[in-house]
Amino acid sequence: MQYSVILLGATGNVGGRIAQLLIKNPLCKRVVLVTRRKTHAFADPKVSEIVVNMDRLEEEVAPHAQGVDVALAAFGVGKGSARMPEDQVRKIEITYPQAFCRAAKAGGASVCGVMTAVGADPEARMKYAKIIGEKEKAVESVKFDFLGLYRPAVILGNSNTPGVLGYVMPLLDWAIPSKYHSIHKNDLARAMVAQSQQAFLAIAQGNAPKNATVKILEYKEMKPFFIK
Repeated sequence: MQYSVILLGATGNVGGRIAQLLIKNPLCKRVVLVTRRKTHAFADPKVSEIVVNMDRLEEEVAPHAQGVDVALAAFGVGKGSARMPEDQVRKIEITYPQAFCRAAKAGGASVCGVMTAVGADPEARMKYAKIIGEKEKAVESVKFDFLGLYRPAVILGNSNTPGVLGYVMPLLDWAIPSKYHSIHKNDLARAMVAQSQQAFLAIAQGNAPKNATVKILEYKEMKPFFIK
């Protein structure tokens, strides 16, 4: 049983890896990449790349989202949030992902996966954690049959993460709660693709819960998808 995916964030570290995994996945028959600029980075017959004006994202994505099954969003500001005005951070972290999700849902997507961050909480005192918590609530409001919210802590292998942390962070895992464990970008991408595929197949085969499901995946919940 094959499925099609629309992906926001393919030019980023995690999103780029998601795109590569989907291209290699025989169950994925079509991949629609939503970007702000043409990349030509994913030359494959199953891939189509659409360049959109992010401030008109929902209406420009809508025609290309028809018939999609799964929506994945690995899109956000990351560590650059501290240097940006709050209204701009909110636009990137909340407005754009929600608009993307609306277009995907209208096109037929029943499953959605969104990368957020550990500590996400709309009631948090820390500004970034609060914004990411509001991001989760915004995409929840779209009401997919299954929504996975992926909350990584430090993402290793990321161009924005110092390479030395790849050696240091795993050494500290024994001393910190599992949700704060570092995760490699490849493993995060694997978890997003595998969990979304699992959810889609369950829905398609009539094995999913009747009510909409929202699942929060921190390190412990993601680990089974990349550790065999």
